[in-house]
Amino acid sequence: MYRSEAPSAQSVVSCVISLLLLFSAFVPVAAIELKLGQAFYQVEMATTPGQRQQGLMHRQQLAPGEGMLLVYPQAGNHRIWMKNMLIPLRVYWIDAEFTVIDMQRLEPCAGSPCPVYSVSRDSMYILELGDYDHPLAPGDRIEEIKVD
Repeated sequence: MYRSEAPSAQSVVSCVISLLLLFSAFVPVAAIELKLGQAFYQVEMATTPGQRQQGLMHRQQLAPGEGMLLVYPQAGNHRIWMKNMLIPLRVYWIDAEFTVIDMQRLEPCAGSPCPVYSVSRDSMYILELGDYDHPLAPGDRIEEIKVD
């Protein structure tokens, strides 16, 4: 007898991210919504090397419910810096299972060279949010993504 089970939240999120990466060359995705705690955040997607390198550089402000998700094609030691940043950020490294590995509060870098930041475990995503309190901490999972 065939038994059907509902897909897990993790598999649905994985599928959505995979589809966004697959079609990003054809259909520009301005933003997605991530559910963090009970709030939805409007998050821009950075899926290409150029988009990830640009990140949030030169932004003069970032509202409490806005940010950017850096999406990498595979898990690894993904690092960032704060070169050309004008605002401080709360940065969350997230693994392939959408669990937050670590969070760091980072200040803009005005000098040279700028420090490079990473975490001790491989990540698949880096979520950059404004320097506000967010309902997200190491060990938390991102359970829901909505595509605009």
